[in-house]
Amino acid sequence: MPFEYPNLETLHTDAFASLENWHHEGIGELVKLPQGGMQLHCHGSRQGAEGCMAFFRPTLPDHISVEYEMVVHSHGGLVINYLAIRGLRGEDLIADASKLPPRKGTMPNYYALKDGLQSYHVSISRFGDKGQHTETSNWRRNPGGHLVGHGIDPCQEIGRRYRIRIVKDRGHLQMFVDGKFAHGFVDWNDAPLTRPDYGKFGFRTIGIDVKIDVFDFKVCRVAANNKQWESWTG
Repeated sequence: MPFEYPNLETLHTDAFASLENWHHEGIGELVKLPQGGMQLHCHGSRQGAEGCMAFFRPTLPDHISVEYEMVVHSHGGLVINYLAIRGLRGEDLIADASKLPPRKGTMPNYYALKDGLQSYHVSISRFGDKGQHTETSNWRRNPGGHLVGHGIDPCQEIGRRYRIRIVKDRGHLQMFVDGKFAHGFVDWNDAPLTRPDYGKFGFRTIGIDVKIDVFDFKVCRVAANNKQWESWTG
């Protein structure tokens, strides 16, 4: 059951007049679109290999909503969103990169314990390298890639403009697409590490050829919902 998290004050907006707010890792390109957007293009790769990442430079707190519009142009791969990604000892993903193991842009760089990062991530527009849809959308907690939630992938159409909204309240995360609840989860954290709290937001594209356009990025503060935690029994 979805819970309402109205937006409070706006923390960040980006209409992509430039790409100065975004940090590129891995392969591929980040391209500023003439109509005011950012394109991520991963090509010549495969799932399990290097991807194309774009991380929003400001550090985001807990209790937020992240909103953007997205157009996917191919079935050649998938899109991942990272939330609260930072070092396990509080290192900034970008500014403190020299204190963390070097990253080439492969998926284990962002979830393997030895690489020292924590985050949640969710996959959307989830196609394999051969263009077949995988029929699901997964939420994972890192380090470790622990599956903490899943649902039907809400973004399966090519060329369609989707409005994405992801809400994070501690270990309660929800995704809405075009104003409708898609799926979410509550993380009761049976792992020895704490739930991811604050950090960067990021995009990852990975596959033989996957290209997405992103528009109208916004981050807002939301209020913590203690009733939500009380209503779950685990």
